[in-house]
Amino acid sequence: MKFAAVMLLGLLLSGCSMDVAKTHPAHQLKFQSIRTSGIDTVKIVSTHSLFPGDILLSSSTSLTSLGIRLFSFSGVSHASLYVGDNQIAEAVGKGVKIITLEEAIAESNNLLVLRKQDLTPAQSLLIREYALAHLGEKYNYKGIVMFTPFMATRRVCELPFLSASARDGCLRALATVQLSAEMPGADSEASNSFFCSQFVISAFMAAGAPLFSGEAQWISPADLLHMRNGDVASYQIPQKLDYVGHLKRWNLADILSFRKSVE
Repeated sequence: MKFAAVMLLGLLLSGCSMDVAKTHPAHQLKFQSIRTSGIDTVKIVSTHSLFPGDILLSSSTSLTSLGIRLFSFSGVSHASLYVGDNQIAEAVGKGVKIITLEEAIAESNNLLVLRKQDLTPAQSLLIREYALAHLGEKYNYKGIVMFTPFMATRRVCELPFLSASARDGCLRALATVQLSAEMPGADSEASNSFFCSQFVISAFMAAGAPLFSGEAQWISPADLLHMRNGDVASYQIPQKLDYVGHLKRWNLADILSFRKSVE
């Protein structure tokens, strides 16, 4: 009884979104997963498995990455786009830039790939063109500053036992108030600058393949992770993303066993 009470309190404090799996005979509860693997499986894939338009979610060993993951209750802290020709487009502190796939893998300790199933070749090309057209655009520091308190207040919307529609409506209302580019006093600089997940969402919107119906600056890397099949999306979305696999996987058990064998 005490254990159940502690678990319930933990869920309330963490604001862990949940859904009821109505197709299950017992109406099984489903909670957001912080694991970066597929919900039912872990798959290691090669770089040859990537398609232009794939979404890459990652983490690193930096304190910034650790802070983002702890604050967002997630296993990822960065989002980027594979745009073909072994190139990754991303929005980082130095602005929007292109790096090689090998550089992206080297900079990460955990790197997974998600894919929009019905993305057409024409839309993939538009995503690449959007990325190239915005090379050098500034990083959206103001958006990050605004997003930080939103990460705290949004927990009210993500309390367990809220329905998906209630959670979606609550998040959209809060985001409109705290983050909307159309707020009075909002400057045009924000529309010409990006943080990582904002850049990913904007590229899909520009390609006519939106991942959700809202503003790009409302979405974090954690929100993108929860859009995968089998997980609980923070917002209501038109289509779940497929988990393709990991290009690089951080595994604490493997690291500990390696250190033990060295010792």
